[in-house]
Amino acid sequence: MDNSQTRVRYAPSPTGMLHVGGVRTALFNWLFARKNDGVFVLRIEDTDLERSTEASFEQLKRSLRWIGLDWDEGPEVGGPHAPYRQTERLEIYREAVRKLLEDGAAYHDFATTEELAEFREQARSEGRQPIYRGSEYRDLDPEEALKRVRMGEPHTVRFKTPREGQTVVEDLIRGPVTFENQNLEDFVLMKSTGTPTYNFAAAVDDAEMEISHVIRGDDHLSNTPRQILIYEALGHQLPAFAHVPQVLGPDKKKLSKRHGAASVEEFAAQGILPEALFNYLALLGAGYAADEEIFSPQELAARFRIDRVSGNPAVFDETKLLAINQVYIRRQSPEELAMQAAPMLAATGAASPEELEQDMPRLVEIMDLLKERISRTTDIPDAVGYFYGGALDYDPEQFQKQFDKEFVRETFPELRDRLAALPEWTEEAIEEAVRGLAAEKEKGARHLIHPLRFAATGRTVSAGLFETLALLGRERSLLRMDRAIVEMRQLED
Repeated sequence: MDNSQTRVRYAPSPTGMLHVGGVRTALFNWLFARKNDGVFVLRIEDTDLERSTEASFEQLKRSLRWIGLDWDEGPEVGGPHAPYRQTERLEIYREAVRKLLEDGAAYHDFATTEELAEFREQARSEGRQPIYRGSEYRDLDPEEALKRVRMGEPHTVRFKTPREGQTVVEDLIRGPVTFENQNLEDFVLMKSTGTPTYNFAAAVDDAEMEISHVIRGDDHLSNTPRQILIYEALGHQLPAFAHVPQVLGPDKKKLSKRHGAASVEEFAAQGILPEALFNYLALLGAGYAADEEIFSPQELAARFRIDRVSGNPAVFDETKLLAINQVYIRRQSPEELAMQAAPMLAATGAASPEELEQDMPRLVEIMDLLKERISRTTDIPDAVGYFYGGALDYDPEQFQKQFDKEFVRETFPELRDRLAALPEWTEEAIEEAVRGLAAEKEKGARHLIHPLRFAATGRTVSAGLFETLALLGRERSLLRMDRAIVEMRQLED
């Protein structure tokens, strides 16, 4: 293999949702390729016919594209090593297995399921590891084996694993990892169904696709010595290997739905921007400087080094992801945020599509005011909804806290009239009226600001009150103040 060009691959199985650990592995491959002016290959390992589905295949492509990953070779893109789905490469595996059989590196095994079960049971009863070495079939005369194959006798094809020596994985993250060959069984290359096993198909594909660096999850480390043996038996140069530790939840257990989101689509549904998830996952365990967190994909690629990836599992920190997500939300223009907000507000019924379409400049101003306060895009309907609609339903307990003071009950109707009389409904005029009335009554402005905020928004915390009232508009603001006055008088009764 010519390793002068960097070629990496991400090779998922389309058997379910694309999870965080998988997409981080894809990101590391993509970053490594981009840093080294290399090629990023997407290969689909779909030989598990019972579990692989077209729906998962489509979801996988959508998720990768959503997060911002493009592939240089693979499905829908093509390339010099097409096809890129294993179910379309079966003849390539058959040719490779023929070569191994001819060279004496593999053999036909006619052991039945019952015989294999009996072998393993006997090994366990004798306190031995059930390491299968083909018994009578490993050294069966090849002509006799072929005769039995032609007669249709069920069989697998197994690799003749060396019984002595060691196979060493030179790992770019962990350093050398040694496996004793005597502990490796004669593993299956081709199943009795005629489909290749994972280890065989992956090794053949990596060699045929000229993959220079195999960067994958550390759950594949135990597979690597078998793949190295296949490489060597087929006469191929080994790629470099790097096994990335898994991603754990805060409880140090494998990340799953119990920790919140676990798949790319779940993060998208929970209001995480693709740029933020890309940025966070690329940093996770990658050994970037601890005092820097926000990078573009190009900056991440320029700084990426596979030998700096931690050999320890990475712990997923949702708080840090949200902080990064908030940065990317703030970086969006008010116009971009308004375009995202409009369908959300219409879907929740906060505002009609017609109202939003007719007054888009107002929504742009609202998003400009609120974007500092939004951590997820899914926060938008709640954060923005009170700018639409008429009178509010107030939480009784909170309402009483805001309006139980005599000063507020006496002064709030007067404040309403002053605001109603303003010649212009502007942020500056509203502030001057509120602070002016408070000064006349020799009270701090907060004594009016807090109940006014609650009356206008239905909440105790909001963006700046005077900017909020200006964007609510005179009619809506006065309507809500009138509603608050009615309820305040009911308290008095």
